[in-house]
Amino acid sequence: MFDPIKASKEIKDSYIDYITTTFDMADTDYEREFRKELQTDGMVASGPFLDIGGSYETGHTLRELIQAQKASILFENLEPVAEKERELKLDRPLYQHQETAMLKADKGENLVVTTGTGSGKTESFLLPIINHLLREQEAGTLSAGVRAIIIYPMNALANDQMKRMRALFKNYPQICYGVYNGNTEHTQSKALAEYHRTYHDEAGEPIDPAPNEIISREVMQERPPHILITNYSMLEYMMLRPKDDAVFSGAKLKFIVLDEAHIYKGATGMEASLLMRRLRARISEPDSVQYILTSATLGGPDADGDILSFAEKLCGVAFQRSGIIRSTEKRPAMEDFLDFAPALFEELQRSPDISSVLARYHADFAPGGSEGEKLYALFLHSRLFALLRKVAHQPITVAQLRQALSEICPMTNEQVISFIAVCARAEKDGANLIKPRYHFFVRALEGAYITLASPKHLFLHRKHSFTSENNKTDAAVFEAAVCTDCGRIAIVGREEGGALRPSARKGLDDPSDFYYLKDSAEDVLIDEEDCADDATNDFVICAVCGAISTEADTKFKPLCEHSESNYRKLRKIEQHKNHVARCPACGFGSFRHFYLGSEAATAVLGTELFEQLPNEEVTITSVLKENQNFSRRSIFAGTAQPQQIRKKLMRQFLCFSDSRSEAAFFASYMERSYDEFLRRRGIWHIAEKYRNSGIEKVSVFQFVDELSRYFENNRSFAEWDAGENQDVGKLSAASRSNAWVAILNEMFNARRGTSLVSMGVLSFAYRRNAQVATAFQGDPYNLSPQDAIALLELLTQDAVFSGAIDAGKEYTLTAAEREYIFFTPSAKKLVLLRTGDSAKQSWISGWRGRKRPNGNYYPNSRLVRLTRALGISDDEADAILEDYWTNVFKAETEEFVLDANDFDICIGGTEGAKFYRCKKCGRVTPYNVKKHCASVKCAGMLEPCDPLKDSAMNHYARLYSSSHSEPLYIKEHTAQLAKDQQTRYQEAFVQKKINALSCSTTFEMGVDVGSLETVYMRDVPPSPSNYVQRAGRAGRAKHSAAFVMTYAKLSSHDFTYYDDPTAMISGKIKAPIFEIENEKILNRHIFAVALSSFFAQHKEVYAGDNQTVLLNEGGYELLKEYLNTQPENLRQLLLRSIPTKMHQRLGIADFGWINRLCGENGVLEIAVQDFRGTVAEMEKELLACRRRHDDEAAGVWSRTLRNFRCSKDDNAGKKSLIGFLVRNNVLPKYGFPVDTVELIPDINAVGRGKALQLARDLQMAIAEYAPGAEVVADGKMYVSRYIRKMPGKNADAAWEKGFYCPKCPTCGQPNFTKDPVAGSGRECVSCHTPIKRLSWRKTLEPRMGFCAEKEAQPVPMHRPEHDFKTDDYYIGDPHRNLIAKQIFEVNGQALQIESTSNDSLVVIGQTDYKVCPACGYASETGIPLEHKNSRGYRCVNKEGNSAEYRLSHDFKTDVAKITFVTQEAADINVMLSVLYALLEGLSREMGIERTDIKGCLFYTSVDGCMIFSVVLYDAVAGGAGHVRRIVTADGQAFQRVLAKAISVVDNCDCDSSCYRCLRNYYNQKIHDNLNRNQASAFLHQWVGNMNPLPMETIE
Repeated sequence: MFDPIKASKEIKDSYIDYITTTFDMADTDYEREFRKELQTDGMVASGPFLDIGGSYETGHTLRELIQAQKASILFENLEPVAEKERELKLDRPLYQHQETAMLKADKGENLVVTTGTGSGKTESFLLPIINHLLREQEAGTLSAGVRAIIIYPMNALANDQMKRMRALFKNYPQICYGVYNGNTEHTQSKALAEYHRTYHDEAGEPIDPAPNEIISREVMQERPPHILITNYSMLEYMMLRPKDDAVFSGAKLKFIVLDEAHIYKGATGMEASLLMRRLRARISEPDSVQYILTSATLGGPDADGDILSFAEKLCGVAFQRSGIIRSTEKRPAMEDFLDFAPALFEELQRSPDISSVLARYHADFAPGGSEGEKLYALFLHSRLFALLRKVAHQPITVAQLRQALSEICPMTNEQVISFIAVCARAEKDGANLIKPRYHFFVRALEGAYITLASPKHLFLHRKHSFTSENNKTDAAVFEAAVCTDCGRIAIVGREEGGALRPSARKGLDDPSDFYYLKDSAEDVLIDEEDCADDATNDFVICAVCGAISTEADTKFKPLCEHSESNYRKLRKIEQHKNHVARCPACGFGSFRHFYLGSEAATAVLGTELFEQLPNEEVTITSVLKENQNFSRRSIFAGTAQPQQIRKKLMRQFLCFSDSRSEAAFFASYMERSYDEFLRRRGIWHIAEKYRNSGIEKVSVFQFVDELSRYFENNRSFAEWDAGENQDVGKLSAASRSNAWVAILNEMFNARRGTSLVSMGVLSFAYRRNAQVATAFQGDPYNLSPQDAIALLELLTQDAVFSGAIDAGKEYTLTAAEREYIFFTPSAKKLVLLRTGDSAKQSWISGWRGRKRPNGNYYPNSRLVRLTRALGISDDEADAILEDYWTNVFKAETEEFVLDANDFDICIGGTEGAKFYRCKKCGRVTPYNVKKHCASVKCAGMLEPCDPLKDSAMNHYARLYSSSHSEPLYIKEHTAQLAKDQQTRYQEAFVQKKINALSCSTTFEMGVDVGSLETVYMRDVPPSPSNYVQRAGRAGRAKHSAAFVMTYAKLSSHDFTYYDDPTAMISGKIKAPIFEIENEKILNRHIFAVALSSFFAQHKEVYAGDNQTVLLNEGGYELLKEYLNTQPENLRQLLLRSIPTKMHQRLGIADFGWINRLCGENGVLEIAVQDFRGTVAEMEKELLACRRRHDDEAAGVWSRTLRNFRCSKDDNAGKKSLIGFLVRNNVLPKYGFPVDTVELIPDINAVGRGKALQLARDLQMAIAEYAPGAEVVADGKMYVSRYIRKMPGKNADAAWEKGFYCPKCPTCGQPNFTKDPVAGSGRECVSCHTPIKRLSWRKTLEPRMGFCAEKEAQPVPMHRPEHDFKTDDYYIGDPHRNLIAKQIFEVNGQALQIESTSNDSLVVIGQTDYKVCPACGYASETGIPLEHKNSRGYRCVNKEGNSAEYRLSHDFKTDVAKITFVTQEAADINVMLSVLYALLEGLSREMGIERTDIKGCLFYTSVDGCMIFSVVLYDAVAGGAGHVRRIVTADGQAFQRVLAKAISVVDNCDCDSSCYRCLRNYYNQKIHDNLNRNQASAFLHQWVGNMNPLPMETIE
């Protein structure tokens, strides 16, 4: 059984061990403080919390409703099977909310069923639908035609409902049903073949569908089903397709069901609302349709107004308060309050014979009942259960629960778990007594902060100063960093005003400085790359006040007023490229902040979770009873004994990320990191095998051979889709290649603290050294044999650490494997001496010492080792190195590579194995030369140690020693995958071929995997509704307890809910709010109505969803002719489909909208011309090839042309017309952003069904898809390179351009315009002074999207590069729609708030790109003279001509502009802090997802002074009605948001700002500017009465 308490403890302990191992500190005082802080309750882990759920109040049975004539009598005939086999039990009481829904629906009411997870919402709409159909059957009016459309947000939910339909109607052919989604085949023959492939009986034979299940589109068009199951996207396409019109035109529609209605918010809500209006406009009797909405709990009666408003806006019809149906939790009355020993529940948990256990305890209160009923009765007699219900009315930690239950009788954690597990098995009338779910939370580190004064302190929350408890000692607090190799400490900050100040983590043009804490002068050595040690980087800092100065300056003037005893010496570290701060103490490591990368931390947690899941189930069979009849008793059997039956289980979990890019990368990252664990785990166990056999040393070849067999026997690297049938040779080859990768990786990383060498598992010895070691044992060196061997091994190890090693002739590493091991795809090489030329080649390392121009040697570790050990000069040491190269390496070529087969592996833990630890830096080594530390930069001395025995607390040692050797298969499941690939992975997960799916939101309401018990969220979901949906994927099977683990990443949102988990577990879910005024969304629905009307008259253009007629055969011109006639029926259809208030603005009556579709810049016009222009370019290239008789190139161009064009004569298949229209933003894109562009992985595959769908809103795309960005999808990485051009335009006209001034010379406000900037310049949008032309830069808007480089790459272990920054600016729009403008007096100061729609903002990229005018090739560094276009052919621009641009995207949305009329608003730091406080307050008060709103500052002139206004805006282009809610006539909405913003900043205990209050990932570059105290002081001034003022108050 999975033990959530044990799992939580193991995960927490493993996480802490991982953190302390990753940030291994040499300073034992700080190390002790660090572990103590981490182990503080709640610091990095919280919970687990128990949520017991429960059942719901019941009403009448179906049979009773039939007898009362409230339900059709034909329910009795619906399922002619025994009662226990029925899907709809006749004699089981319905939940009250199910019964109420059926009765109210029967009266014609529109319903909103808002109940909890597992409450049977499906029956709340299914019963009314079936009842209506059966009533029609009774009346003899049940003819063909759709009566109910059930709309699901996802295919997965629709497929689950189909399973229910098959069971319900398999014996009732009078009711027809069918699912219509992207997987529904058109022809019956294809549909039948697919059905046979998917569904099988118990013998594995394919089964036929029931006669009343309609499985193909063609049959559905001829005979529409009574119940149509679909999703909103497919409903859209059905309304578009001409033949599918029969489904609606002949419909006698009675019900439209919207399941999971709470997801219809923002843009998705607008889209669905318009779809409902269009559907009503299409059907003949729209007023006869009833709507049933099902939703997660949306609050109590006080929320009725919001719920009704939402339902009416979504469906476009009236709802009544009486139509809101809620569930009531059932709390069956206690029958007694008896005390039972906890041992009873432990026995019940273990024993298969519940009756006998209950009998022994005299606790069988339902003698004739089932096992579930017996347990049900037991708990209603148990005082413990009564107390459980009392204390667990909301989520409670298991520790708190144990404490409460122990008031009755003392209980251990294990007994509490057994008690809950047995509770979960109790059921009566099909209802569980409780439905337990465990919730465990883990959080990210936000840095470590230390004092330098004694005694030393370390904190894991941001502080600036520390005062001791007795208030006698003050100390400055500094952010700490640690060396990745030796564990030395540095402090981080920037010198300002003579003191060291804290600074942001990253993202600054002026990065933080690192100051190494010096112990003595010999701690610091200068690297070969450094110039000279001139003491300019030696500093002194005061541990009390943080005053800092150079050491030289302190000799002439005091540092501060404090005693010199408080001073500490520092070394400022020169940072290399990418701001890497190399450690001066060891020379190998670099300093890193105490931050964990999200991927690494969540992979560690995911791995530990995976390891905790049971991989087998043990069932204890009961003793055979005497009265059982057997044909014969075995003569060999003794007394019957219980038996254990072991069943292998597939360990599975679902993993959620909020971002699809995060989910995609994590799938690859975790699978590859687990492969690394498997490789090291294999080495551990083979070494253990040799150790147990007494073998002390084996050759690398022997070890690899044994390791290969280990991997092969355990199928550690078998392919996920090969099963047991994988080709033996292929598996053997994979096992051997992984064995070599494992050993080479271990050799190269042997010096790291996390290596198996450092853990004492093994070490490496170069066999040739033993033959020459005697050279050091006599005169003049006189080393001991052990010292001589160790010295030579250290020299050889230096060569290994350079990466100049391979497997010789035994195995050749691939480029990807070299990248993984050595961090470069190029083969590393060793040369005798690096010359000037080779010194510039990063893959070349020199063996001998290299001299400076002055004759001295550059630092060389081998020279240092030899001079230190032998007492010789540098020149003598250099001669020895040359001698070694010639006579030991025996290098035959100039470039040399060590062969791993020349090494032996010494097994740790055996008699001959010895290891040593440096007393100073803590480094472990098997090589001891005169007791000197193996690090040439450390002056520490060695002492013997047993690292194998000491590794009990080492995270990696615990991980590697595990016996689990089977692979972990984890696949991406996001919207960027092709649909067939999504389905393939989904089915593999359900069939238990895959261990985990890394999902974005695609699985949030997905497949019901009955046996799944575990969900892992890599970030806190945006809202409680998302959390409930994701957590609800687990524990859906009867008698199971779900375990949900959530990681809180660095963000105010995540940390807020980490501190208050119950607000997420059972938090309030607010009814969605949206406004249907987004013109971009409305336009697409207008276009959809128009195209549907056109296709209905011109079916030949639709051509069975084939784009060729529209694009290649004049169909587009026919469309324009049709629209220019302005058909009256189309006008009327649009007037019914589009909200009345938008008719005039969108030009519905006068057909003004046509220009936006087919005008010069119309969206379809651009798409068609882009397609035709591409065809024309290909035809031109093909003709040129033929003219020069280049048959090979002509053949390639011909195939490319045919595959792209796909005309009828090309014989290249077809491309979807609907796909073309959706991809080019002509049709609605449900669930996707509004202004989307694509990163096209392969331009020639566009339109193919299996192509990836890499689409992003332009606001995000100019950063995430910018040239050079690396995007992961389905296990591969694609590098963006080309900016696609506008069709039919060349050179400078190929893209939309803009002009950007980063900073007005007068007021500092950034400016943007798309109008040309004249010679005299252009007026500033804020201060209105002219900005000269030279101050403006050109920008480019990538409206056609991007193309990737031709070849996809393997996914690296490091996070892909897409860290291209952008800035958002408010630019205003003179044509914006002013919704409201209010001016108030608050506490004697003026406050102006205005709300606008269709207002303008711009996103500007911070990177300058050189762009090829011919093909769109773009790069930061320039255009190569020889480069290829996106199709892989040489670009015509052979001179490398380019123009420089930044990327930009201007868009319109809803805006709320707040102007605080006070001089304090001129302080940018104060107002940035106010901005982010208001954003957090607005999000939390209004229930808006934080990512749905954004903000910026805007300079405003008030009474002749320039101050900053706060601009809040909806993130979705076109607006969603979010921020406008802050503006009300009485100002009270603003006051509520203000109060929430103040609570955000006042309820944090940090000194300035942190991830609990104002910081998040997206505002990293201004972390130093944010100060919660300044925001609090400012905002408190505006709390008070909002007194309206005349509009002219503010000038």
